[in-house]
Amino acid sequence: MVARGEGTIINVSGMLAFSGPASVEKLPLRRAVYTGTLALIVALSQALHEELKSKGLRVQALCPGVVATEFHERQGLDLSAVPRMSADDVVTASLQALTLGEVVCAPGVERSELLDAVSQADLAAFAAQAPQLAERYRTP
Repeated sequence: MVARGEGTIINVSGMLAFSGPASVEKLPLRRAVYTGTLALIVALSQALHEELKSKGLRVQALCPGVVATEFHERQGLDLSAVPRMSADDVVTASLQALTLGEVVCAPGVERSELLDAVSQADLAAFAAQAPQLAERYRTP
């Protein structure tokens, strides 16, 4: 793709990528490894996008919520009572997000500025680091 000067990489993640801080009471799932992996896919996609965009490549992290596929049934989970998005809608959102230039595509999130705010908060925390120990960690 780099040699051709064009191409698209779509990495499938999920909305659980953003659920790390959720309490067990709010989201009673054993999700640490899965959530961490999905979050890594988002960060990897964002970094790859920045590294490859000047070479004509597009990179996207696709973060659907629960999708109506056989994924959960194969795990023996019955999610028939859980609202699920169709796979066709997920694909439609992904392709439209590429047209819009979105690196993180969350098909069920109406307000894209919420995703932008997450990215901006990450960058603000990264930029706020200093080589000195933060005051709150200094012993009295």
